Amino acid sequence: MEIFWTLGGAADGPYPWEPTGRYRPDIGRLAQVAQAIDGLPFSGALLAIGVPGTYDPWTAAASVAPLTKRMRFLIAVYPGVITPTQLALMSLSLDHLSGGRLMLNVVGSNPQTMAAHGVHLDKADRYEMLDDYWRVFCALYAGEPVPESRFFPVRDPETFLSLEPVQNPWPTLWGAGASPEGLARVVSLVDTYLSHAGTPQELAERTAAARGIAQQIGRPAPALGVSLGVLVRETEAEAWAAAERRLSHMSVERLTSMRGWKAIEDGGREGADARELRVIEGIEAGRMPRARELEFYPNMWNGPIERVGIDVRHQLPLPGSMLIGSAEQVADRMREIQRVAGIERFILWAPPALEEAYRVADLLLPLLDIEPELAPPAPPLTVAARMAGARA
Repeated sequence: MEIFWTLGGAADGPYPWEPTGRYRPDIGRLAQVAQAIDGLPFSGALLAIGVPGTYDPWTAAASVAPLTKRMRFLIAVYPGVITPTQLALMSLSLDHLSGGRLMLNVVGSNPQTMAAHGVHLDKADRYEMLDDYWRVFCALYAGEPVPESRFFPVRDPETFLSLEPVQNPWPTLWGAGASPEGLARVVSLVDTYLSHAGTPQELAERTAAARGIAQQIGRPAPALGVSLGVLVRETEAEAWAAAERRLSHMSVERLTSMRGWKAIEDGGREGADARELRVIEGIEAGRMPRARELEFYPNMWNGPIERVGIDVRHQLPLPGSMLIGSAEQVADRMREIQRVAGIERFILWAPPALEEAYRVADLLLPLLDIEPELAPPAPPLTVAARMAGARA
């Protein structure tokens, strides 16, 4: 397995879905999290984009690159938000400054985010533009002839680009796609396919679809990954008690004002199982669910997260599903996902990012088969001592 953490791409804090439980963006804490990732057995971190109130991922990565030695930066990029020529310059620059530690996450064509940047295209054009964008970028990074493009007719890029490529031929590309059109486009481009989270069996269906597309278009099957929250403690009882504390910091009024509830209102209840219906009916009656009611698979639940609230039916294309339990239980579930769905790259996240990174590294990572060259083991330290140092 390869295990990644997250950095600066979401609001941080003990209860970030509530303004009072959210940390203000701060370079000192960002640097602490980056240095923790760098010194712990993580391969790197995802830096997301499009989250209100958070730092630009490129600026965040550049600010902490000199403070780290080995962690890799997986930066999410929407096509067309910046030109492929400018993306090539930014990528070459960060690769030079970090020693070739950049990876790129090919984000699909979310119309809301694109519109916020003044990009207004219909669905078919968005997917065609995505394909054009990344093929032009790859040629520009590698210093190869630029292909013809309807959307990005680049001419004489050498007048703007002169840095030699660091990675051969370009940074590793990751990406996700849910619709048939998006899946086909993304699989044709990426080295790692990121599946939308779900049960091991649901993940297996999605990864099988990605493999099938790769076979149809005659390219090697991509590596497989998933992003999951994690709430791990020494015992199962402690993990569920922590889950209850998180829920106690959310009200029904807050829950029903967020995206997770809106997805239920928009999508209806067709296909909802008995557990989901009980949770929905309880919320409608003014009652917050208990943590165990949100467990949709052994040691997997839909707890509260920033931006979403609670995605009761785990319908949204966001990493709202979380692993929960003792370290042994969470490790078992990750191994099941690996065995059933073929997923070997896990992007984990948990608020608050610094404290939970140490806890995951102490309790969970020693139980997993992690490639040592990609994530060398860190010196053994206790969670308590690390947290005391972080607070100091």
